[in-house]
Amino acid sequence: MNPSSPLLPVLAAAPIAPDPGAAAGVPKVFLETFGCQMNFLDSELVRGRMAERRYAFTPRRDDADVIAFNTCAVRDHAEERVRARLHELKRAKERRPGLVVAVLGCMAQREGEALLDRFPHVDILCGTREFGRIDALVEAVRSGGGPIVALGEHDPLPDWKRDLSQRPHRHSAYVTIQRGCDRACTFCVVPRTRGPEVERTMDDLEREVRALVADGVVDVTLLGQIVNAYGRKSGGDASLARLLRRLDRVPGLARLRFVTSFPTLLTPDLMQAVQDCETVVSYLHLPVQSGANSCLRRMARGYTAESYLRLVDRLREVAPKVELATDVIVGFCGESDAEFAATAELMRRIEFVQAFIFKYSVRPGTAAEKLLPDDVPLAVKEARNQELLRLQEAIQRRRNRARIGALERVLVDGPSKRDRTVLSGRTSANRIVHFRGDAALIGQQVDVRVRDATALSLSGDIAAAAG
Repeated sequence: MNPSSPLLPVLAAAPIAPDPGAAAGVPKVFLETFGCQMNFLDSELVRGRMAERRYAFTPRRDDADVIAFNTCAVRDHAEERVRARLHELKRAKERRPGLVVAVLGCMAQREGEALLDRFPHVDILCGTREFGRIDALVEAVRSGGGPIVALGEHDPLPDWKRDLSQRPHRHSAYVTIQRGCDRACTFCVVPRTRGPEVERTMDDLEREVRALVADGVVDVTLLGQIVNAYGRKSGGDASLARLLRRLDRVPGLARLRFVTSFPTLLTPDLMQAVQDCETVVSYLHLPVQSGANSCLRRMARGYTAESYLRLVDRLREVAPKVELATDVIVGFCGESDAEFAATAELMRRIEFVQAFIFKYSVRPGTAAEKLLPDDVPLAVKEARNQELLRLQEAIQRRRNRARIGALERVLVDGPSKRDRTVLSGRTSANRIVHFRGDAALIGQQVDVRVRDATALSLSGDIAAAAG
């Protein structure tokens, strides 16, 4: 299933909300974000930088003086959506020559100046390590400069200087602990767009989390391209397990999460920390990508299906309450019927609480694009995608219905997207729960007695406020 989740890469797109009461005549920014949770945190940084320059934000492109797209390059579908937006802006730029159009993030980093050849009305290309000076880039263009291409490594960890007031949710926050990736999975463009791994210190991270909690945050998600690689670059005693234990002691923090993990780096120490730390949620996103060893070799994942299964068995021994989520690619180069069947069998064996299933698309600049033919027909990819979606839906429906009658501790996120009179929240295992209650409960934990379930969510009634 591909349910919408703020914790996982679902290629969501969202404009930044307006600034209430922005003064008339203040220049306005429309900022739309595509891709994973790290992109949303980068957009929070952009918002903070622009607010320092006295810019306001608007949800309407027609009202904006600056239109910026924070992009994703993981799949072609995400880039096509940005290209469609840019095509739409060509006439707007002709009508309003002073309009500033900016492409930020991974797509800008991957395509570089070739994107300007296709869209000459774009004024700014801002790469993944240049967010910290987006305000200066915009000001330079508005003063008559441009187009500006900023794709270097000016600021490898720009969210060090964070404006806490700019986060979109008062009770929850993302915190980047690591950026970049040193692996070489053949299908993945991230090492090219995000660069090599860089890390922050545990002291700096604890200071930021304490500041967030003091500002009302109760739910923190630690981010990294490979989050459990944390510590490899820092030296000393830094590791994700030690960081979790350290942050677990922060007074007022209710929930602590981390995404996304790589299977071979799920150490015994990390498993034990997940079990021991009271604030760490019982949910782990551990992408498998395929259940066939031959396909995993072509992907250069560095593990086998058998070693992945042994890892899962060990994790469930150490931390039995943990639920697993995963990513799966169907139709990767050369994927046979037997390889696809092996992936389906692995999913049946593990029974993931969530699975994010994607059809393979060639990413320019990757090893797969250069060395492996994209030889699985699109119709076959689509059929395999739908088969796994049906399989995962059946697993989730059965497992969710097994929760009927249970008492679930739920962190209240806000009104349901489908019914604003109903509240929505998540369990520690990341199950969505809908229930009726007062909006004053947002940001608190409540106990909900489950009375019904679908493949995507649970529903129930509040049993008692848990604080």
